[in-house]
Amino acid sequence: MASLGTISPAAEPRWPIALQAAITLMIPLLVGIAVDRIDLGLLACVGAFTVPYFSSLPRLERLRLRPIAGLVLVASAALGAVLGPHPAAAAFGLATVAIAVGLAVHGYRLGPPGPLFPVIVYGMSAHATGEGVPATTVIACVAAGCALAVVVSIVPLLRSKHWKITPRPLSVLLARPVWDAGAKELALRTTIVAVAGTLLSVLYVDPERAYWTVAAGVVVVGVVPGRGPAVSRGLHRTVGTVAGLGLYVAVTTPPFPAVVIAIILGVLQFVTEVAITRHYAIATAAVTPLSLILVSSAAGDLGATEFVSERLFDTLVGAGIAVATALIHRPAAPDPHHRFAPPHPHPKSTD
Repeated sequence: MASLGTISPAAEPRWPIALQAAITLMIPLLVGIAVDRIDLGLLACVGAFTVPYFSSLPRLERLRLRPIAGLVLVASAALGAVLGPHPAAAAFGLATVAIAVGLAVHGYRLGPPGPLFPVIVYGMSAHATGEGVPATTVIACVAAGCALAVVVSIVPLLRSKHWKITPRPLSVLLARPVWDAGAKELALRTTIVAVAGTLLSVLYVDPERAYWTVAAGVVVVGVVPGRGPAVSRGLHRTVGTVAGLGLYVAVTTPPFPAVVIAIILGVLQFVTEVAITRHYAIATAAVTPLSLILVSSAAGDLGATEFVSERLFDTLVGAGIAVATALIHRPAAPDPHHRFAPPHPHPKSTD
């Protein structure tokens, strides 16, 4: 509970990453508005989800790895788009994406945001094709957004300081996975969340909402093992979601012009990336209305109030499962050396 009132100090400035993410999200939206195809802009703007990956690494190393993150998002979109019209297959695909990306994240120590965004992109793509959008359109839009994210990543390299660091080869950056106790437990917890969250949603709630339940669960599992982190993230996720749902209602009632919505989404993306390492509840409060606006707009029903109660329930279920899986961990002292943390940044890293 005390963590809700604590804002952690920033290890390094986050505004460059936040600005890149906001720009990558807003450009497709503004282009879509200009050509009267906001629906395509909404699909393409998820390319901004590639920006947070590998953000602790130097620019040149980040540029080597970011296309891989983009390809994972495109692959998730393709699988979701193909399986979307088939509920049973879509449910199986959801669990598969969450487990596969979770294994890669925890084995390779890739760090945050973990499997969260591939799960969201998969779910949004499945929902879009389920509503009749051609699968090729969904895949093309997501691929264009991810390509834009890579281009935006290149622009800062115009500054000479980023070329003073010799980037490590991919063989070092993606060395063989290290399956220590922490990585194994995180992978197991992610698997439980993926399977249990999908089954509960399919059998008792709504198959189309399963991806939100799984997303809430995998993000609470996080990338650092332990009971304390799990309970803290579960609490922050729930509190942040409640606040975020209130923001969603506030910014969609009454409805704003499309350009204003694009600006609001950019601001929410910026706040999310700035706050994510300092206060998880604040970051969740910003990303919740962002996700809801994207989903409801793609469904042609911006401001739909039923999303509020549905997302709160799905979050409670997903976060509850994730917190319960923390019992897999044995009680242990804090880990002052961050033995299970993501790979440390380059010793000469600057942003």
